[in-house]
Amino acid sequence: MRREEITVMVTPDGRAIVIVKGVGGPRCEELTAELEQALGIVRERQRTAEYYQTQQSPNASVRRT
Repeated sequence: MRREEITVMVTPDGRAIVIVKGVGGPRCEELTAELEQALGIVRERQRTAEYYQTQQSPNASVRRT
């Protein structure tokens, strides 16, 4: 299982940058929704390659016929 990590950096001009690692797909936005709301307006969103990867449940299995 990958390590999930949320990092918040505050720049000298007061902007907050939130970086999510180890979480694929739109789940990262779900994890940070309350944090983003508390910080204020989201001015920019940059999705990484991880966002576009599909997450497979550890209990999921693939069956070929």
